[in-house]
This record gives sequence, structure tokens and C-alpha cells, in this order.
Amino acid sequence: MSLGFSHNMMLAAYGTAWRIARPFLDRNKRLKHGLSQRLVPYGWSKRAHVWIQAASGGEAYLAWQMLREMPDDQQLTILLTSCTKQGIEVLEKAREWASKEKSYLDILVRYFPYDQPHVMERAVEMVAPKTMVLLETELWPGLMTACAVRNIPVAVFNGRMNPRSLAGYLATAGFWRRIRPAMIHAISDKDARRYAALFGEQGVYAMNNIKFDSVSVGRIRGKNPLIGKVIKKNTPLVVLGSVREEEESDLLDLVTRLKEARPKTSIALFPRHMERVGVWEMMLNGTDLPFVLRSQISEPPVPGTVILWDTFGELGYAYQLARAVFVGGSLAPLGGQNFLEPLEVGKNPVIGTSYHNFQWAEGVIDEKMVYSMDNVDDVYDQLMRILKRAAKPEVVQKRFAAWLKDRQGGTMQVLNALWFLMKRAN
Repeated sequence: MSLGFSHNMMLAAYGTAWRIARPFLDRNKRLKHGLSQRLVPYGWSKRAHVWIQAASGGEAYLAWQMLREMPDDQQLTILLTSCTKQGIEVLEKAREWASKEKSYLDILVRYFPYDQPHVMERAVEMVAPKTMVLLETELWPGLMTACAVRNIPVAVFNGRMNPRSLAGYLATAGFWRRIRPAMIHAISDKDARRYAALFGEQGVYAMNNIKFDSVSVGRIRGKNPLIGKVIKKNTPLVVLGSVREEEESDLLDLVTRLKEARPKTSIALFPRHMERVGVWEMMLNGTDLPFVLRSQISEPPVPGTVILWDTFGELGYAYQLARAVFVGGSLAPLGGQNFLEPLEVGKNPVIGTSYHNFQWAEGVIDEKMVYSMDNVDDVYDQLMRILKRAAKPEVVQKRFAAWLKDRQGGTMQVLNALWFLMKRAN
């Protein structure tokens, strides 16, 4: 397929920009991981039926969800790629899971190549996929051109596009329309209209967000391993989950005020990043608050203790035992952390006003299942209200499950679209 002189000239300019940037990119701390793979050496990949590109960790979980729902009669080789180390780590876990649960799938995991046109041409020729899948917001000129030249259909699934991005794409609309995706499934009518404004309406659809399919109400079953070992049964507990560095001073004040008002209420403090545990130790040592590291607990501390969590994998269990929950990353302009996890176990979480990373789930805020507060004072007030009268977990779960039901099913929607494109390619 020939794309024309003007397209080739713009692609050449894009390639020149890559050549100028390459020396700096090669030294970038984030990109040094997997650098050799990004250059597509000989044997980088074998041929695959499907190539799925997931930019980072969040998109990688979408790819994993697609693997979870693939039917048993699809014996496929699938290449999963990501731009980041975090994304690769998630994809490797997905590959390990699939080797046990979906052994008929042959999963390959690689770093996403540099989009430098000649590098991407080599990658696409090597993989020769029946279909190329881009998750969420990625449009790569080098990749999409290489696919268009070889008549490989490109699909955008779980697509998002904001007005600012659309304006940028429209500045070179002709270039993009020559390499338009064969199919686009966007997570809202607004996003679908933006894609249609750039590419035309044909093949553009709205879909339910795949992320909702990974939410499972009542996920934690059986006896909670924290009861009787870390926290005494029936101890009133406040969980401050996924606390970020930028909000630490506010939350230290919040902990102090909660302890003054509720001296017999324990507080579980979960820093989002483990390297902040030492900082929290110093801050708590500068107060009169009784605290203990989770790793040092051999028997439950007395009610009213602050537990500084320095071990992985127990936040969900703590949410299950909590009477009141705050989810961090939201009091500073950081975009928020996952406030759906407490809802899964029947707790109405409190957050700040920064939650743009979870804008797709803001309906639970509109429905008053999650409380978004303007500042730390309002967070304190709302936590105190919940401590005095918390909703019953089974009531919260039932309401959340009903809200969730109509928003699930996106994964099967895009898998059906994928099978359609692959059959058409044959």
C-alpha cells in the first residue's frame, strides 16, 4: 500500500526528530531498561497472531484482563509489549498466569520498540501480526505506517482522547487519516466523538471500560489473616491507604487529630512507596503517638496504636477490617489511587479532589459511594462521621455491585471485535 509523497515527507521529518533525540533517549534512566529490545535486534520476536501494546502498568492490566477472558478454543501466539519497566513487570506476571491457566496461549513479552520508522518497520516485519492492538491513548506514526503499508489492521481498544490531544492531531489530520485504525472502541460517547472528528465515524464505537471487568465485589473470601495476628477482633480501625509523599504533612496532622478525638481507634498507615516508611518513622517519632511497624508485630498491639505498614500485599485485608478509609494520592495534585478497592469489600472511602487517574470511575462519587473532600479538614470531618455511623458492608457491596453491573462487559466487546478483524485478515 502506498501512502503518498506528502505522508512520506512527514514521516521522514518524524524519523529525523527521532535521530536527533536518540542519543538523549539512550541515556534516559527510565528507558535504559530494555534498551537493546527497544532497538529490535535479530530474534527480538517470532511471528504472532496478535500484537498488543500497553504503554505502562495500567494498560498492562487491561491486556491481562483480555487474556483472562479469551475463550479456550483460541490457540494463539500473542506478543505483549510495554514502554515501561512497570508495564513489563505486569505483563510478565500475566504471562506466568497464562502459562498455568491458559496454556493454549503462547505469550511473548517484550519492550516496545522505539517508534523510529526503520526500527518499527523491522519489528512489524518480524512479528507480522494478523491484528495490531493499541490500548487507551496511543497512536504511534511509525508503527501505524508500517502496519498500513503491510495491510495489517490496527485496533484501538479502551480508547481515550481529550480535547487538547484532538486539537494536536487535527493540525496534521491528513497524515493521520491515511493510517487510520481499522476499528476504534472508546470508553465514552465523548471520546468516541473525538476519534470520529479525526478519523471519521466509520468503525468508531463506544464501549464499557475494560477496567470495570477487573473489579470483583467481595473479592476477599475466607478468614482475614490479619485478625488476631495483627489487629484484635472488633478493634475500631481507620485505614489510610496509598499515602503519597506530597500529602504526608497533611496526613500526619490528620493522624494526630484522629488520635486525639478517638484514642482507642487504631490507625493503619500505608505509604504508597516503601522508601517513605523511614520518613514516616522519623515523623511519628517526633510526636507522642504510639506506633509500631507492621513487620515487628508478633501479636496484636493495643487498640489505639498507629500501625505503619512496611510489608506488601495486605492493604485489601486492612480495608476489609476498617471502619473508615481514606485513599491517598488525592489531597495533592497526583491523580489519585484506586478508590474502588475499598468499595469491593463494602467500605465507602474518603478521598481528596485529585482523582483524574480514575476519572473513568467518577460515577461512584456522583452516587455518593465515594466521598471527595476539598481539603484535609473536610477529610477529617467525613472520617469522623463514618466512624460514628458507618454503612453496613453488605449494603455498600450490594449498591456498588448494582452500579457496576451495567458498566461491565467491555472485555468481551473488544475480543469480539478482535476476532472479527482477524477473520477478515484471513
